[in-house]
Amino acid sequence: MMHVSPRAFALAALGLLGALATPGARLGAQSTRPAEEVDRILAVAQDSIILMSQLREREFQLQAQGVALPPDSAGRLQLRRELLDQMVNEQLIVQAALADTTIQISDEQLDEAVRQDLDARIQRAGGQQAFQQILDAQDLTMQAFRDLLKQDARAQRLQQQYMAKQQRNVRVAEIEESEMREFYEANKAQLGRRPATITFRQIIVEPKPSNEADSSALRLADSLYVELLGGADFEELAKRWSDDTSSKPLGGDIGWFRRGSGLVREFEDAAFALFSGQTSPPVRTQFGYHIIKVDRIRGPERKARHILIGFKLSGDDDVRARALADSLLARAQAGESVRTLANTYGSPELPDSLTTTVDQLSSLPLGYAAVLGNAKAGDVLGPITIPNGPTTVYAVVQVIETRPEGEYTFTDLEPQIRQRLSQEKILEELMRKLREESYVEIRM
Repeated sequence: MMHVSPRAFALAALGLLGALATPGARLGAQSTRPAEEVDRILAVAQDSIILMSQLREREFQLQAQGVALPPDSAGRLQLRRELLDQMVNEQLIVQAALADTTIQISDEQLDEAVRQDLDARIQRAGGQQAFQQILDAQDLTMQAFRDLLKQDARAQRLQQQYMAKQQRNVRVAEIEESEMREFYEANKAQLGRRPATITFRQIIVEPKPSNEADSSALRLADSLYVELLGGADFEELAKRWSDDTSSKPLGGDIGWFRRGSGLVREFEDAAFALFSGQTSPPVRTQFGYHIIKVDRIRGPERKARHILIGFKLSGDDDVRARALADSLLARAQAGESVRTLANTYGSPELPDSLTTTVDQLSSLPLGYAAVLGNAKAGDVLGPITIPNGPTTVYAVVQVIETRPEGEYTFTDLEPQIRQRLSQEKILEELMRKLREESYVEIRM
């Protein structure tokens, strides 16, 4: 029977073991493992070592994930060599990332990641008490386990950031169709069945504020901005006046973000034009007028607060939106281009086309499943009534294609296969260069 170290069993029981092995021990560092785990050094990667006990942990990780280990000694040796090679690569990437001063991992990000990770583990264990019993059985304190999670989270993020940065500078040969077809043929037995899908294009019509509602929101936003210029406390005004229910209790704090994080363009442009500590005049978006204050700047990231003064929509605004949706439905059914109508009248912030499985229609906003459940290609349907926060929007949909369940074809998967093979080639080239520049010694 394969020996499994006590620490490996503890980590597997707690769900710690993931895609990344425990970082290698530093040369000259005191090991905290029981003596029986530190069998021998299997590899040296720059200034880190990888121990036999760590390789056993990686094997046990695979078993915990349901992977059957080779029963024969030759197969087990081959697996161990592959795992050891992977662990060496991971160590080299982490060390290269640590040497790159442009890669920064903040304790705030790690603490938040650990908190979310730990909450999920506690829930899976059946609650705080059940999780604590697992810790006690493995002679681990909660703080020690947090430290392990944080250590692994840091290593994972270092690897991710380093690889993302390096990939931008790597050029590999174009992926040949013959390579992709070979991959498809070798793996299609494991792909399962392609579910039934539906693809549709839509026009999303939102109620628009009247000129009076727009002016009223701007007047209030302007008055608050004047108060801020006079020395008023931003957090207090946000807690009192902001219409953003998620950030209002936090004094308008929306945390860290970077360009492309999902914020509307007008808000993002205004935030990235500010210096640290600076406050913007009111900025109009589809949601209302925002007053934005940048608290901190860290490279490409901003930490900001805002006060949102939303538009106060009336019943008349909703009536006008529904009438417009009815009109667009009639025009689309008469043959006008849904894409053109969406570009002219639709919301730019909501998707204008979507492909989903038929089974997942029920996970879309209420109304889609009823309208699209038995739809055929070419149908123009709606308007679908969709709750959207405090307002309602309307969707006119055109069914582009319906596909029954079946086998995945090469055409279905060609983009994913191309990306997969391209990423593999990039990784191979990066690791080749990294190994050429690093000291690596394998002792197995």
